Amino acid sequence: MIQPSKAHPLGETISRWASVILLLGLTAVSLYASGIISVYIWGDAIHLRFGITYLSYSIILLTSVFSVDCLNFGGKRLHMLAYGVVISIAIAGVATLALPYFIIGSAVSKKLMLVHTVIMLFLSPLWLYISQHIYFSKCPPVKALFITDMKTEYWIKDVVNQFSRRYTVADIISPKDKNIEEAIARCPAVLLGTLVTEDKYRLLGICATHNKSVLMRPDYTDIMMTKAQTEQCDDLLLILVHSYGLTKSQRLLKRIFDVIVSTVALVFLSPIILVCALIIFLSDWHSPFYLQERYTRNKKLFKVIKLRSMIPDAEKFDGPVLAEKDDPRITKIGRFMRSTRIDELPQFINVLIGDMSIVGPRPERPFFYEQIEQELPEFEQRLSVKCGITGYAQILGRYTTDPRDKLMLDLMYIKHYSFPLDIKLILDTVMVLFRKESSAGVDKTARRGAAEETEGSNDDLQSDKD
Repeated sequence: MIQPSKAHPLGETISRWASVILLLGLTAVSLYASGIISVYIWGDAIHLRFGITYLSYSIILLTSVFSVDCLNFGGKRLHMLAYGVVISIAIAGVATLALPYFIIGSAVSKKLMLVHTVIMLFLSPLWLYISQHIYFSKCPPVKALFITDMKTEYWIKDVVNQFSRRYTVADIISPKDKNIEEAIARCPAVLLGTLVTEDKYRLLGICATHNKSVLMRPDYTDIMMTKAQTEQCDDLLLILVHSYGLTKSQRLLKRIFDVIVSTVALVFLSPIILVCALIIFLSDWHSPFYLQERYTRNKKLFKVIKLRSMIPDAEKFDGPVLAEKDDPRITKIGRFMRSTRIDELPQFINVLIGDMSIVGPRPERPFFYEQIEQELPEFEQRLSVKCGITGYAQILGRYTTDPRDKLMLDLMYIKHYSFPLDIKLILDTVMVLFRKESSAGVDKTARRGAAEETEGSNDDLQSDKD
C-alpha cells in the first residue's frame, strides 16, 4: 500500500501543470499541422473551426488522461503510461468526431482527425519523456527508512532501489531499536516490512505523529479491511467487513461476459492455436496439447488445457518442479509461446465450458497448492472465485513473484471486483505481452520463490486418453 509522498507537494503540482500545458500545446500544433497536411494530400479545403474543435478535443483528451491516471509519473511504469495515452488519444479522436452539429458547428473531417490522431501518437512519446523529466527533476526520490526484523526481507530494499523512481531505501532498522522514533523523524518516508501486530500499530502511530508517508507490504487483514464500512451502535463503533467472494448477480454477469469473450476469442485465435499445435507435433511427434489438474472455485479439480511448451516426459525423473530461468526442458517453440503467452490460448476452452473465467486468480496445481497453503493458510481464499487466464497477479507480478505477494494481489482483485475492473485488466493484459520478464522462470539464485508450474506428459492429452 503506497501513500502519495508528502515530500514534494509543490513539485508535483508544478510538474502536473507543466505536463498539461505541454499536452495542450502539442495538441494545438498537431491539429494545425493536420489541417495543412490534409489539404496537401487530398487537395481540397478541409472544413475546420479551429477554436471550438481544439477546445472540444482538448477537454475530452484531458478528461480521458486524468481518468486513466496518465499523469501519475511517479507511481506507474512507463509502458502503462504510454498505453493510457494511446487509449486517451483514440477516445478523444472518436468522441470529437461524434460531437453533434450544435457543438462543433459542422461535422469534423474524418480525414483531418485521422491525420491528427497519427501525429498525436507520434508526439506522445515526446510528451511522456519531457513530462517524466520535469516530474523527477522537481520530485527526486524520497528517502525511506525500512523497518523490519527479518533478514529474509532485505531483498525488498534492492527491489525498491532498482525499480522505484519515487522512493529509495536509505537505511534498515529493527522495530525493537531504542532509537526508532528518532530514526523515523529524520526520514520523510517509512517502509514497513512484515511485523507483528503490536509493532505495526506502534510504528503507524509514530509515523502519524511525525506526518510521514508510509509504504507497507499488505497482509491478509489489510486486504480484508479495504472497503469496510462503519456500523454505529449507540456509542459503540463497529467495522463491517463484507463477506468474501462475488454475489450471485456478479457471478451471473461474469459468466455471461466469459461466454461471449471466450467464443469470440476462439473464433479469431483458433488459426494461431492450430499452427502452433502443428509445429509442436512436427518437432517431436508427441501430442501438442496437455491436460493438467488445477484447482478452481471451491477447490474443484479440473483439467486445464495448454499448448505443450516443454519436452515430452519433462517430469519423468524429477517429478513436479518449478520451471527455472533458461530451463533446458523448454523447447524453442515453447520459449516463444511462453514469452507471448500463446501457450495459454487453449484455456479459452476452459472458460467456455465453465471451469475458468477470463479474469481471476491463476490456477494452481494441487501439488504446489498444498505446499503453499501450509505456509499461507489464507491461500485458500483465492478459491472463492473461479481461476482466470489473466488477473492482478498475472499482470503486476511475474512467474518469479513470491507466493505471498501473488496472494495479496489476488485477494485485492476479489475484494474490489467490478465489471469495469475486469475490462481494465483485460486491456492491461495486452501490455504484459511486451514484458519479457513477466514470462521468465525462477532464477536459482533468487531469494524470491514461486514460478510457473511445469508440465508433465503424464498430464497431456495422449496420456489422458490412455
